[in-house]
Amino acid sequence: MKKISNVSLIEAVKQAQSVLVCTHIQPDGDAIGSALAVMHLLETLGKRVQVSCQDPVPGYLRYLSGWERVLPPSQISGTFDLVLSVDASDQERLGLCAELLKLGKTTAQIDHHATNTQFAQHNEVDSAAAATGMLIMRLINDMGVALSRDMASCLYAAISSDTGNFSFSSVSAETFEQMRVIMDAGLPLAQDARRLHLVETLGHMRLFGAALTSLQLSEDGRLAQMALKQQDFSDLDATREESDGIVNHGLYILGVEMAFLATETPEGIKFSLRSVEPHKVSRVAVKFGGGGHDQAAGCTVHAPLDEALRQVSQAMAEELHR
Repeated sequence: MKKISNVSLIEAVKQAQSVLVCTHIQPDGDAIGSALAVMHLLETLGKRVQVSCQDPVPGYLRYLSGWERVLPPSQISGTFDLVLSVDASDQERLGLCAELLKLGKTTAQIDHHATNTQFAQHNEVDSAAAATGMLIMRLINDMGVALSRDMASCLYAAISSDTGNFSFSSVSAETFEQMRVIMDAGLPLAQDARRLHLVETLGHMRLFGAALTSLQLSEDGRLAQMALKQQDFSDLDATREESDGIVNHGLYILGVEMAFLATETPEGIKFSLRSVEPHKVSRVAVKFGGGGHDQAAGCTVHAPLDEALRQVSQAMAEELHR
């Protein structure tokens, strides 16, 4: 198994007696799984730990041990020896948690996004890793801590979520090497996999139906687009988090190579972008001030929905024909 490359980060973790762990807005499985795995690690090492995220833990992840300890930034006070960010490519992605970095005598981050801005004092960023959870697994191993069942479930949620259940090109031999260790630690695979990948809320299913009614194909069937309006969420009694994963279905259509989901929010039109190799939606996201991975990225466009759709559709088409 690979090791953490930044020795100074490991020393910062070892020296800290109090640690605040933060992760990004609208958290996904990698964000929450990584944050909670780190929490369990640090507490095993005898440290005082708090975890914070601007947005609530999604319902489908509330089976993970310790999820209820993820607090909003407003409930965090005092100072910490270390503030550790996980799975956030920049301070803006942390949302209100970015202010909490000031509470740390030292700051560190662990992330796997290629667009990371190296915003902490100690940075461990590996864009070749399929998930931030893989980097947390390396940290646990480097600390000489035996993996607990709770850590195993958190790491599985992190790694499986960010690899499309081990179907993305980012999956490596190390991914499965780590999964062997996670399985040996007692991961209830069938139970956790069902919770992560099969069971959906009623709100999600309703939003999925609404998104499908908006589905359009262009560029000779190679580009798929869907949209959800604010009214859809109120009409269908669904939350924004329940739209997670819908964008992926665009890529499941035969012949589609790139797809996006536009979601109308009070903050602007949020776009989830997906592609298959060799197309890189990260380049599209950057054009609109966003970021992410080559085949999975996101951005926000501050324009009316129709205009935002036009702009992003054009940018996606340009990437498709690049």
